Amino acid sequence: MISRRALSGLLMTLVGPSSRAGNEGLALGHCQGSCANVDLPTLGYDQFCRSLFDIAASGRLHAVATGSEIRGEMRSLFRARRLYRPSHDEIRVLWRAPADGFSVVKVEFDLECGVPVRGCLGIPGGEFKGLILLGHGMASTPERCFDDADKDYMNALGKRLCRDGYVVWCPYIIQIGNQESQNNIAAMLASHGVSAHNVSCASLDAGEIVCRKLTGASGLNVGVYGVSWGAFLALHLEAATGQMRPTVVSGYMRDEKKFLMSSVITRNLGVELAAYIHFSNGRAKYAGADLAYLLCPCPLFAEIGNRDGANAMELGRDEKFAEVRSVYASSGHPHLIDIDVFDGVHEVSGKRARPWLYEHLASPLYQQTSRLKGAIAL
Repeated sequence: MISRRALSGLLMTLVGPSSRAGNEGLALGHCQGSCANVDLPTLGYDQFCRSLFDIAASGRLHAVATGSEIRGEMRSLFRARRLYRPSHDEIRVLWRAPADGFSVVKVEFDLECGVPVRGCLGIPGGEFKGLILLGHGMASTPERCFDDADKDYMNALGKRLCRDGYVVWCPYIIQIGNQESQNNIAAMLASHGVSAHNVSCASLDAGEIVCRKLTGASGLNVGVYGVSWGAFLALHLEAATGQMRPTVVSGYMRDEKKFLMSSVITRNLGVELAAYIHFSNGRAKYAGADLAYLLCPCPLFAEIGNRDGANAMELGRDEKFAEVRSVYASSGHPHLIDIDVFDGVHEVSGKRARPWLYEHLASPLYQQTSRLKGAIAL
């Protein structure tokens, strides 16, 4: 039987022993690549997740969604016709921390459905080149994305983006480091008519509002960078809303049927590996033609480590990307999609993805592609 630690890449989960000393500015401890056991309690995210049950018990959850309209093909996954909007209450600043060439502000605000959102906004010290919405994966945190003293699989991507001149919004994706916690929270929210997936995607999408309120900057070109579970969020957010923002997905490209029939599952039937999205009846929830038809012509770049066991060739990595690429080609947009299979594991690279994203954000094509969203039927 495979150990849970050996499954960390496949589960998109990082757990393990760690020490406490570390970066006082971002309240991070040294974790030697397995950061959940230090970051979640130290940063208060475990208690934050448990507070959702108190919010539900007090009757403060509401099935209200008035944000961007969601395409019909994605509504079963989002459990609503629209995204949740941030409420009209002010954004609460929890702390500010200077960093090397940029600063980080941690904030909290409420969505209209009653679920609170916490996240970090990275602000460059110089001129803003654009805004990037960064979705982290399981067992990581926004803070860890902005610090490279002891990196996890996010490889301090937020810091690198900020130092390149981009404002970065990274919300905390609700979970406490494992699939069980995410599924349990999703089930509790669903019992009150609230979609955990809508909450996560809405939290990511709120970056433009957070950026405008904290920096005063508006009208920035916006890109999306999703990693591991965050890659699902990036794909689904763009497919659901048709905003056509240049998007990078890191650490996800596979055939879900092959994954669910693989030895990873059959040898570990007592471990919860399936996510709540596996139980949705939507056809466009996985990488493939159905999702690609909703995404195209959104500029799309995928990056996968060649030793990423969760997205191995035998799990359909190459054939699923070919399926997505064929949709772009048949639609006349083969130049808007690319992939980098780099030398690495289940982790962020950014070597080709960051220049690709920057180029698309600065290109006149950004405005042309962005205008297409108004012509797409929702």
